[in-house]
Amino acid sequence: MKTRHWVSAAIAVMAVPAVLVGGPAALGGFLGSGPAVSVADNDEIVPSGGPIAGTTGWVYVMSNQESGNSIVVFERDADGGLVRKSIVPTGGLGAGRGHDLEDASDALVSQGALIASPDRKLLFAVDAGSNEVTSLSVDGGKVEVVSRVPSGGTRPVSVALHEDLLYVANAGGLAPNTNGPSASVAGFKVDGEGKLTAIDGAVTNLPGGPTAAPSQVSFNPAGTKLVVTERQANKIDVFPIGEDGKLGTGVSNKSSGPGPFTATFRGKDTLVSSEVVGSNYKYGALSTYKLKDDNTLEVMTSSLSTVELAACWTVDSLLDPNVLYLGNAQSGTISGIRFDKDGKASVFPDDGHLATTRDQKATQDMALSANGRYLYVLTVGFDEKLADPRLITHVDGAQFSNKMSISAWRVEKSGALTPLPGYGVADDVPTVVTPGVVTESKGGLPPGSEGIVAF
Repeated sequence: MKTRHWVSAAIAVMAVPAVLVGGPAALGGFLGSGPAVSVADNDEIVPSGGPIAGTTGWVYVMSNQESGNSIVVFERDADGGLVRKSIVPTGGLGAGRGHDLEDASDALVSQGALIASPDRKLLFAVDAGSNEVTSLSVDGGKVEVVSRVPSGGTRPVSVALHEDLLYVANAGGLAPNTNGPSASVAGFKVDGEGKLTAIDGAVTNLPGGPTAAPSQVSFNPAGTKLVVTERQANKIDVFPIGEDGKLGTGVSNKSSGPGPFTATFRGKDTLVSSEVVGSNYKYGALSTYKLKDDNTLEVMTSSLSTVELAACWTVDSLLDPNVLYLGNAQSGTISGIRFDKDGKASVFPDDGHLATTRDQKATQDMALSANGRYLYVLTVGFDEKLADPRLITHVDGAQFSNKMSISAWRVEKSGALTPLPGYGVADDVPTVVTPGVVTESKGGLPPGSEGIVAF
């Protein structure tokens, strides 16, 4: 039985150890690193790592449609409101609505499908349907394609950038992909204009092979190691990076809990990884590790339960360096994570409900604005959890929505989240959508949208 990456407790117990899965071009989660900011006593934003121009900004979402991938551009006002401004085709193809169910929303089951360069001048997007990666120049609302190249494998799902080196994780095919191509990572050089050039001989198959199901590829802060989570194999791979950008012999580390999803860093050597189902195969979890020089991982926090279902996407607070926000897909909630000086983590509040999407719709990718004040979360459409027959929440006859939305919150000094209007949150009447065709939906995003960046 195939299971989705935001599986229910009952399904997880049966299936996770073996399998953990995941028209017109229309309207994909890694936030490019930016200057750190702090909050003064008057609650104004005070840049501490460099200036942030103005109080407005931009949000970019990847449509991931199989009929044509696009970047949807939103202008952000000073109060966090969003207005859609344009749609820019990448020229490649997305993966569409879902990986093993025609009407499922989460096709890529990954973090980092759309990322930004630290200077916020470039975007990098996976074109999973055409096995390509696209680079785009960015100047506020002006987004233009720079280059599009083969991803070096099949079904790219996540990208990571360090200086002029970019790596992409290729899933190899639809999970569980038992007999498909191997999952892999491939390296590229990025020139000053954003043009991508494949590094000869820089394609490396993952130890988990076809069934690895990578969810995120990431560099350590020094750019000397590459980390990849194998969600289905319950492994976290660490590879040394040579001066030529190629990978050396890596170490495949056992994840503290099953379903490792993210791979992000706090400080120079503390790795943070969310886990879809955690050590008890029920609630999602989060583990932290010390990255050692020999590419092994030493567990610091072991499968900290979020007390929520399907812990997936994460983003670090820019206002408080000790806080991380985590999206629990199936519960439709956001949890807060606090870190102590030793890198150990704890959940706040205790019940995991820091914030809840309207009607507890499933969360997806997430990003923080460059000033740290606004959190944006891609949110699955009406009745998504009811309509998926693989979930215990399934209701016979429930129909899928023809759109997704963006949930939004203002980040408070305390780390609390105050809900904002967001974008496209008014439900249309649920409709049956013909596979491969996006039904027009006023104010919404098409199902399958994945990858979000905020400036």
